[in-house]
Amino acid sequence: MALKKYRPILATVIALIFYTITDILIWQRIFEANQMEKYADTYHTGWFVTLAGYATMGLLLLWDDWKDCLYFLLSLLITAFSGLEDLLYYVLDHRPIPDSLPWLANNPLIFQSSRTGLIVSGIFWVFALSILYLILYEWKIGQLRLPSYSDNQGTDL
Repeated sequence: MALKKYRPILATVIALIFYTITDILIWQRIFEANQMEKYADTYHTGWFVTLAGYATMGLLLLWDDWKDCLYFLLSLLITAFSGLEDLLYYVLDHRPIPDSLPWLANNPLIFQSSRTGLIVSGIFWVFALSILYLILYEWKIGQLRLPSYSDNQGTDL
């Protein structure tokens, strides 16, 4: 079935969308709206727990294939921390990306804490995840064929 081939990608996209919507609803609609930015550390703890929940649920559902588990977990973590979640945040909230994003300055997965840096980082990581997918699922290593006992039948050894 063709859907099975893309299930780690689909699982990542679904988890990332819901993760981002939760981020919008809790951070923006509760913390920012009520000037509660001083509680950002508590918010971030909950944010990590939510991400861990999505990751755990995905791993349990994909458990029958190690490649699916590996790709899902790596892609979910990369999309959550590489700026892709931030890009999706602004797209889903219909807000323009600010010119400067100082809260992303210490993130090693984001090239620069600016709109351009965020977009370039997002493109880079989508490309990197695409390469990883091709390596895991499409790249075929020449199969090693070991001689069997039946191959030696009838020959003088």
